[in-house]
Amino acid sequence: MPSTKRRLLSDTADSDCIPNKRQRAAPPRSTTPPQSASASRDLFARLSDEIFIRILSYMNPRALLDIGLVSKRFHAVASDSQLWRPHYYHRFVQPRVQLIPGFKARDASDAKRSAPRSDAATWRKPASTKRWNAAREQVVDFVDWKKQYRLRHNWAGGRCAVEQVEVRALDDKMAAVAPPEWQTLVKVVEGIAVTADAVSGLRAWDLRTRRTIAQASLKAELSTRLRPTCLAVDDARLGRGQVDVAVGFEDGTSGVWRLDAHRNTMRLLFRQEKGFLGSLLSIAYGYPYLLTATKLGFIALYTFNNLATENISDAGDDTDNEAAPEAATKSPDDADDEHVTLPPPYLLTSLKSHNTEGPLSLSLRKNASSVVASIAYTFNTVGGWSIGIQDLDIRPSGAVTSRVATSLPTRLGSSCPSPSSSPLQPISYLFDTADDETGPVKLRYSHPYLLATLPDNTLVLHLCTATPTSLTISSGVRLWGHTSGISDAEITPRGKAVSVSTRGDEIRLWDLEGRCNARSVAVRPRRREGNDTGSSTDQSPAGSAPRTPTRMNMDDERRNWVGFDDEVVLVLKEAINGRDSLTLYDFT
Repeated sequence: MPSTKRRLLSDTADSDCIPNKRQRAAPPRSTTPPQSASASRDLFARLSDEIFIRILSYMNPRALLDIGLVSKRFHAVASDSQLWRPHYYHRFVQPRVQLIPGFKARDASDAKRSAPRSDAATWRKPASTKRWNAAREQVVDFVDWKKQYRLRHNWAGGRCAVEQVEVRALDDKMAAVAPPEWQTLVKVVEGIAVTADAVSGLRAWDLRTRRTIAQASLKAELSTRLRPTCLAVDDARLGRGQVDVAVGFEDGTSGVWRLDAHRNTMRLLFRQEKGFLGSLLSIAYGYPYLLTATKLGFIALYTFNNLATENISDAGDDTDNEAAPEAATKSPDDADDEHVTLPPPYLLTSLKSHNTEGPLSLSLRKNASSVVASIAYTFNTVGGWSIGIQDLDIRPSGAVTSRVATSLPTRLGSSCPSPSSSPLQPISYLFDTADDETGPVKLRYSHPYLLATLPDNTLVLHLCTATPTSLTISSGVRLWGHTSGISDAEITPRGKAVSVSTRGDEIRLWDLEGRCNARSVAVRPRRREGNDTGSSTDQSPAGSAPRTPTRMNMDDERRNWVGFDDEVVLVLKEAINGRDSLTLYDFT
């Protein structure tokens, strides 16, 4: 048997003398349920959003994107606009500021601490802050800095989604129409695309919904169908959801329509009855001024303000009558009636050119004390060809002064490009290009940048400097990058440019502001889910050229127009059989 320990008598006696323990009082019942172990360790749940944002302000953009995947609250806080504003500044603004002569570089830590208070608070907002929003039926002027960062990041890498919007479908009626009759003109202004053609008339498209919001006929009363040859837009009333559209026609006439995105209407403001100077080649409109150019070399500047003839001087005359009545530019807000129309325009001045060659570019811009009408053109010289600019400075009294500047003569290399890289012959109904193709194919002027496309698959960039008394053009900078002929290019006053090739889907993005040796980025779209149409996706490596389409695609389609704003790039896709569509590259 196992031995057992016997208790001593002294132990029993001692245990009887120990008093009993006092009973503890029952703890009060808590009204809140007990927290789990995981909840007790969630320190961020107890933090306010202000403190949480302060913690996230020390993270880089990659960490902010990763932490936004944790929960809905983390995503909402990590997407705060003010968190992304310093990152936007340090990546996209500060490198440009450091290129300014005389800029003193500061310590990185000091710059980062002071940027949200000083530097980042004073630099200008992105251009896309002013954009039409069809859902809200208003122009949104709020800056979402995370969205702006994503936009600039996608632009820098050429990453976008591609969609195709059919402008005009192929039908039996198109078979009886000559190819020039189905030419489509397009302009883009902050989320709205305006198209004009002889068959469908004038239409406005919302780039957000990809749908038509307004349409108007271009056919005048008691007249046959006219083909539009040039198109211009004026976004001075975009804050009210209105855009003025000027259209030039092949018979030399012009018209002005007003798009009202609130009412989904397109109203006719003015229509010229007769034209006497030939088919219009280019047009520019900025209320109250209208600038037109014809294929015969006539350039006319009109105003919709009634001025006395004695108050107008010829181009080049520097006289200004002090006794002239005030003829300052009327605000477009004066014409706010739904049924308002513009009076017949008054001719301010006209010019006649005898030795210029196409292409031609017209533009209007407003200064603090005047309006400048610019005419960019090309002409032949002994050494080849040159580009000229003539500025017409319109004073408030109605006096017009002129300044002219030309670039140094330029001549292309004598070596002929190979057939695979040479551009297609420019269509004759757009520009009267020289037969030897020694000059630019397209010309775009958006002060201070002058961009020309050449037949050797390159572009030339000039910088224009204008003062009240002088106008100069800098020497050209050659831009390389395209592997085939360039069909069209567009540039903005901020130095952002887009070019598209004639054959294939080669689209290049250029950032030319403050950079002499600018580089381009090839657009590499990704197709949207369930979208069978659209451009082919480029799967080539980052440093290689985009793929060239098959011979069938080259024969069936040609691309010869490009336009863009801060969020999308539009490429007009014209087919030989008359089927037109817009290929939309979305960078959002």
